[in-house]
Amino acid sequence: MNQRFGAFPSSGGTRAVLGLAFAFTVLLGGARPAHATKAEKVSLDEETPSDKPKESEDASKSSGDAGEAGEATDSGDGPKVRRVIPPYSLPWQLRPVLPMTMARLDTSFAFYGVNGSSIVSFASGSYKIIRQVSVFAKLGVAENSPPPSNPSGSSAGTTNEGGFNFLNPTLGGQLGFWPAKSLKLGVSLGVTLPVGGGGSTADAGAKETNFRGMLARSGFDNAHFMVDYFAVLPGVDLALVTHNLTLQGELNLGVLMKVRGLQTQKSSATDFSMGLHAGYFLFPFLSAGLDLRYQTWLGKPSYVANDTTGTLRDNFTIGVGPRFHVKLSENLVFRPGASLSFGFDNPMSGSSYKIVQLDLPFVF
Repeated sequence: MNQRFGAFPSSGGTRAVLGLAFAFTVLLGGARPAHATKAEKVSLDEETPSDKPKESEDASKSSGDAGEAGEATDSGDGPKVRRVIPPYSLPWQLRPVLPMTMARLDTSFAFYGVNGSSIVSFASGSYKIIRQVSVFAKLGVAENSPPPSNPSGSSAGTTNEGGFNFLNPTLGGQLGFWPAKSLKLGVSLGVTLPVGGGGSTADAGAKETNFRGMLARSGFDNAHFMVDYFAVLPGVDLALVTHNLTLQGELNLGVLMKVRGLQTQKSSATDFSMGLHAGYFLFPFLSAGLDLRYQTWLGKPSYVANDTTGTLRDNFTIGVGPRFHVKLSENLVFRPGASLSFGFDNPMSGSSYKIVQLDLPFVF
């Protein structure tokens, strides 16, 4: 483990990231588009929310809300007209752009320093009530095994203690819109419940577990780890889905209000994150996806305000990997994927973070 996951020289890590990005670009440029000859359940929803003729609805139903292509008949004796629905590439840590029904197990394995590791797992589910509205829930756990000597920049001081915590769950809803052809817009609102472990009154190992868990998730799920705080989480996503290409952008704001814990902790904090996703279908059953993610604290919590290194305020990460699309039944698609992520700046680059994410979503 020491040799395999030990620290890389910063220049080597940078070359590895650039090499992955270059390989991904070559794949996008050289792969032939995958044109479906029959319905394949690989995209999220219809191209437009407007009502369609009954024949078109029947054709879409044959491929599900996530169908790639369907056939419709203009009239009883008229010619059949093919209606193509471009496949949607599911991001690694950004939200799905439109409401959907899905069950998902998402686990990040982070390796840092010398023999340091942390694991964060989220089980989540969403249910599409109607085509434009869904509700969702998300629950996670975190585990940390620190290296023999704790690297600088820790939120919990110097500790060799490991830990295991349940995290704050999130409940919320999402609205979906179709502003133009090939454009999809999603608006999300969630809240976290302050019932998790590892808060300001916990032992040093539990605190360190939550700090390391934030880094393992690239700072995109910080509200789950701020267990002494109730958080309101608005967000918006916009995606261009055309042919075999998906380009998606996301903005998130986290407004955190302390409801328990030590009085020495700040009473509020504000978190901001943004991300870009590019995905391309190499074949109907295989896509490649890349995420760029940036997170910063607009209103600093205590562990950031007290940091003397100045490295804990923000994170900039990249994640890239393949995803498969396996149709299990007429209305169920399994979309497993694995990505590899790196940090561009401290504290992640200084601790040579390498993160493997295993994503197992079932789309209904």
